[in-house]
Amino acid sequence: MEYKLTDKEKSAREYVCLALDISDKEEIEKAVDELWDLVGCFKIHTAFTNHGPEIVKSVINKGGKVFLDLKFHDIPNTVANYAEAVTKLGVSYFNMHVSGGTEMMKAASKRVSEVSMGLNLVPPKMIGMTVLTSISKDVLNNEIGIEGEIEDKVLSWAKLAKESALDGIVCSAADLDKIKDKLPDDFFYITPGIRPVGVSHDDQVRVMTPSNAVKAGSSLLVIGRAIYKAEDRRKAAYEILQDIASVL
Repeated sequence: MEYKLTDKEKSAREYVCLALDISDKEEIEKAVDELWDLVGCFKIHTAFTNHGPEIVKSVINKGGKVFLDLKFHDIPNTVANYAEAVTKLGVSYFNMHVSGGTEMMKAASKRVSEVSMGLNLVPPKMIGMTVLTSISKDVLNNEIGIEGEIEDKVLSWAKLAKESALDGIVCSAADLDKIKDKLPDDFFYITPGIRPVGVSHDDQVRVMTPSNAVKAGSSLLVIGRAIYKAEDRRKAAYEILQDIASVL
């Protein structure tokens, strides 16, 4: 079904990042063709392992922005090399683990700046991974061995990311009310764990509805199964746009 988007729904579209949790290349391309007008960005992770840079190029060539979710975490020079490669690939966002340290993040940032300026490219936003949305306080404290509250660790890592010249972080939308006022106004927040009302939480622990996430300050909402496993994917995506538009 075709939808004529209102101005607010067009703005809402820019908040939606569809997680392409699909392994088959043809299915990925079909999803992009089906949903590009209702989704502002597409997240690629395991599909990159299966299909490599070509799947990223395919999505970009179809007019979609790409969030390359490979969560780099290595020695500084290696992550800088990754940063150079994905900048040349043309992705809009990519991420790395803040726990890799400031030297690693600064090396990546420096390389992105150099490559972007040298090749006259729009630099991708560099995003730091904080505490995964599948991690509960019990797991953080008793399995991983990090004491304290989740939002305290998210905030400390967010500040580290900012000091290292990253553009934003990945965190739960549920953490934003505790951290956002302590960070710069232009900091970027990518929030997974987004579930419309009535949709299963699956393996996510800290979740929020699309409209509530936007009200909390999310910059980009990662939504996967709620759209691509829906009986009518276009309808599911459009209802999410309506939900977000209601608070814009």
